[in-house]
Amino acid sequence: MNNRKLSVGKIFAAIAVVLTIVSLILYLVNVSAAGYFQNAAVKNEVLFSVLAIAALVLALVIANVLGGKAGKILTGILQIAAPVLLALCLINLIAGRVDGLGYIFFSNADVALEVQTAENLASANMAIYAMVGYGVSMILAMITAFFTLNRD
Repeated sequence: MNNRKLSVGKIFAAIAVVLTIVSLILYLVNVSAAGYFQNAAVKNEVLFSVLAIAALVLALVIANVLGGKAGKILTGILQIAAPVLLALCLINLIAGRVDGLGYIFFSNADVALEVQTAENLASANMAIYAMVGYGVSMILAMITAFFTLNRD
């Protein structure tokens, strides 16, 4: 029977991976579903998301496979790269959606009647959910960087 314990860092990293995947799915639905942000892709959002997921997964794999100084250095680099990439995801998504969210939610009364349709509000809410997901993923990945993933 294998008695390996899960460390706090591994748990947070796994949760960050799952939440980043969920955030990416929310973003992709936001771009493809009917509404204000349909076909409004954000440049490099998918690339940065996939790289962040890969960095976290690779850190977990390397921590379990490689030991010693090389394993600790590689996992450390990947643990720092993941929150940076997730911050880029969040910043890009906010920058790409802030004008549309302002237009949908804060238009004057005459324009709001035309803009605040069910599809546009759903699209705006989906964008906000994706932003929150990326933000929480980034914080979890930052917390992960303070813990070791390597086995002793």
